Amino acid sequence: MPRAEAHPDLVRMMDAAVADAVFPGAALLVSVRGQTAHASFHGRRSLEPPAGPVDAATCFDLASLTKVLATAPLVLLSVQRGRLVLDEPVHRILPGFAGGGREAVTLRMLLEHSSGLPAWRPYYRALASTPDGAPPATAAGRDAVRRMVAAELPEVPPGTRTLYSDLGFVLLDSILEQVNGQPSDMLFSGWLAEPLSLGSLFFVDLKTPDRAARARQGRVFAATERCPWRGRTLVGEVHDDNTYAMGGVGGQAGLFGTVQDVAALANVWLSSFIHDGGFFETRLVHEFWRRSDLPGSTRALGFDTPSPRDSQAGRRFGPRTVGHLGFTGTSLWIDPDRELIVVLLTNRIHPTRHNDAIRRFRPVLHERVAELWR
Repeated sequence: MPRAEAHPDLVRMMDAAVADAVFPGAALLVSVRGQTAHASFHGRRSLEPPAGPVDAATCFDLASLTKVLATAPLVLLSVQRGRLVLDEPVHRILPGFAGGGREAVTLRMLLEHSSGLPAWRPYYRALASTPDGAPPATAAGRDAVRRMVAAELPEVPPGTRTLYSDLGFVLLDSILEQVNGQPSDMLFSGWLAEPLSLGSLFFVDLKTPDRAARARQGRVFAATERCPWRGRTLVGEVHDDNTYAMGGVGGQAGLFGTVQDVAALANVWLSSFIHDGGFFETRLVHEFWRRSDLPGSTRALGFDTPSPRDSQAGRRFGPRTVGHLGFTGTSLWIDPDRELIVVLLTNRIHPTRHNDAIRRFRPVLHERVAELWR
């Protein structure tokens, strides 16, 4: 995209971030009232091995943006179609998830991170010790991880406090498959990507080599980490270790996409929030975007909201803003009062995750965006 279509202040900030090694490559898109107000592309897709510049076709590992771009909308649509109820106990859908206080956990708690489940566990390391020695990136690996998650007990009483948990979204992935009869990547394709013409939002199913090859065909990817235990730089392969163990598709991570399609799906959320008769039912979007009533929580259903202090969204977005971050260096924020969407996709963990300079850069960038489009 020609630089004439990008705001010069944001271009300078992004180019300076590349020069300062905040990230090797990035794409930034700002949408205002449904129209692209800024789009720019910076740096290179990979340093090790060297690759070409980031452009509009570059697909990024979206990491935890999967939670708000795939899992949350699939849960919403399942509610909209009468297949799920937000306050239904999880054990009624997944009978093995019972005992030790787990009977109190509901779908709503999983979405708002109030289930009390642990934040994370290195299940990918435990696969070799499972009874069947389940290898990673296989259906057996997926099933083994799901069993281990379902066996976890809440660390605090469910519904009493917020504890960010990838485990809850592994359970949501299982629930979506159970009630809809298809794995979540196929649901995502059939329910969201195809009807919304989002051809550059997709999963790479590593369990089936042919499907993985088709997903990657004709696409270019921003590299992520030089993975120490996989022994390679990851390109077009999910970075999240547990999602890799599950075969590349999970409720917590696994989605890839371009900045334009991330913004397009964000605009579907925003339009449905503002106008009745949209793709999502307006009443449900309002419910998903309402901040939790739990003391001190910034969480909504699937989404996060800006924290009062030191928010990665900066301090200038409106009070109804929602969004999310991704570990690979991705972020999405939606301010419905300004009808403003900001999508920042980077590969800040390339070649190593030990680079958190983006935490200083990102709030400053968002505050400048908010100043430019008041």
